[in-house]
Amino acid sequence: MIRLILAAVVAATFRIGSWEVAAQTRPPTYEREIFTYSALDRRDPFQPLHLDTRAGPRFGDLTLVGVLFTPQLGSVAILTDRTTGRRYRARERDNIGAARVVQIRTEQVDFVITSFGVSRRETLRVRRERGTGA
Repeated sequence: MIRLILAAVVAATFRIGSWEVAAQTRPPTYEREIFTYSALDRRDPFQPLHLDTRAGPRFGDLTLVGVLFTPQLGSVAILTDRTTGRRYRARERDNIGAARVVQIRTEQVDFVITSFGVSRRETLRVRRERGTGA
């Protein structure tokens, strides 16, 4: 009787041991989520931000050079990027980099700047040269 119990325990140990070995040698299976998004005029999220050539100028580098103010036809703001010297012409609702033109007035332009989902409102004013009578 003792031999029979001992044989049953030894057989059970071999079965459990062989199952553990089989579980360890079986390759693991991975379940992965699949993500898709519409790339409709959006930058590639897997590219670094500093390599995005569509980003345009930084708002802090822009200077308002002048305003062509015509309420009936739509005013135009003329801006310069101080770092590159490039000029931009913008109407209301146009985007320049992360900035969107909200309102153009005779001496100033209002923008909404959106960075990483956070928006703030900024105003650029025309700088007058010293010595001009205007």
